[in-house]
Amino acid sequence: MRMVLLLAMWLAVGNAPAGQKPLDGAIPFDGKWSLDGDKTRIVAEPGGGTLQVETGFAHLRDVRLLDGTIDVDVRLTTRRSFVYVYFRAQADGEREEFYLRPHKSALPDAVQYAPVWQERSAWQLHHGPGGTAAVPFSADRWTHVRIIMQGRTAALFVDDMSAPALVVPHLSREPQAGYVSLGGFLPSDVPGTGPIAVFKNVRIRPGVIPFDLAAAATRASAAATATAATGAGLAASGSSGTNDRIVTGWAVSRAFVPGNAPEPAALPGDDVAREYRAVPAEADGLVQLHRHIKVAEGTRVSAAVARVAVKASRDTVAAFDLGFSDVATVFVNGVPVFTGDASYSFDRPRREGLIGFDQARLYLPLRAGDNQLAIVITDTFGGWGVMGRFVNAPDLQVSAR
Repeated sequence: MRMVLLLAMWLAVGNAPAGQKPLDGAIPFDGKWSLDGDKTRIVAEPGGGTLQVETGFAHLRDVRLLDGTIDVDVRLTTRRSFVYVYFRAQADGEREEFYLRPHKSALPDAVQYAPVWQERSAWQLHHGPGGTAAVPFSADRWTHVRIIMQGRTAALFVDDMSAPALVVPHLSREPQAGYVSLGGFLPSDVPGTGPIAVFKNVRIRPGVIPFDLAAAATRASAAATATAATGAGLAASGSSGTNDRIVTGWAVSRAFVPGNAPEPAALPGDDVAREYRAVPAEADGLVQLHRHIKVAEGTRVSAAVARVAVKASRDTVAAFDLGFSDVATVFVNGVPVFTGDASYSFDRPRREGLIGFDQARLYLPLRAGDNQLAIVITDTFGGWGVMGRFVNAPDLQVSAR
């Protein structure tokens, strides 16, 4: 009987990876945390101390968390800042993350989910249900944050532990055990002094899932579908959706550094783009290019070509909804027909650069037979992506080549 009871208690706290004990109590801020940033410091206090950050991070690299729960208390300010919890981190620049925007208290993007590949956060590609949510924050008090992850689903709780502030029904990265980090970013032009976040009471519980994530993911997916069918999606575009054709895969080139011209007058040749390979789109049509294309080290600006073959039964003009991040130039049969810039700009002009089918509707001149639709996509910051949808086009044949 005693053995059965001990086994039940062990299962209740979850099964940690081989060689790692379940972490049931608060984790002290000590020498096991590696610190980045000259204004990141651990302050010894009764009960485990605190972590204080401006721009910087503390990494608990000896934790390998796959499924389970992270709890932490954080004290915020009202300054424009970004406060992060990294999870399932594989290496610097390869992770999943949630972060808080305290200066956007109660606004629709007060909290954010983003995957990170190659040190590039894809926050512009994740917004609305499953990506951002409105949460009220209060400065100079302790805010409790909880993250629960299981498989491809995660939930973020802020203060209210009974209902998640944000549910991500499909995490972008493949589930892999990884380490946990805490930290923040303070833009250089923000006035004021002192830490933007103080953390305490970190608790990590591998295997503990104290919430029905499956049911929450189903509701979140339904909400995302409903949002896509309203203002920013099918209804706003004037499409019924019945005969729309989301592009389910693209042929993509390697990454290259774009030229200085604001828009390319011609597609790059094979000496630049080289070989193409087929890349499948996600269920909503999005292709996150940093996930698939290795970028050159030492540059923040990368470009690639994404193309499809389009076969038309007759000469026609096809309506096409394009989502892109950050800059796109569209070619039909080698001729440029559109350029759009959706790169992030804090002001002059204010521009978030969020991807979606509502960004641009193009009218593509297609000839009877085979056509090539090619898009040069350039990324500068915030996510590198493309998505496309032919509107009311049941007779078009589209393939990734």
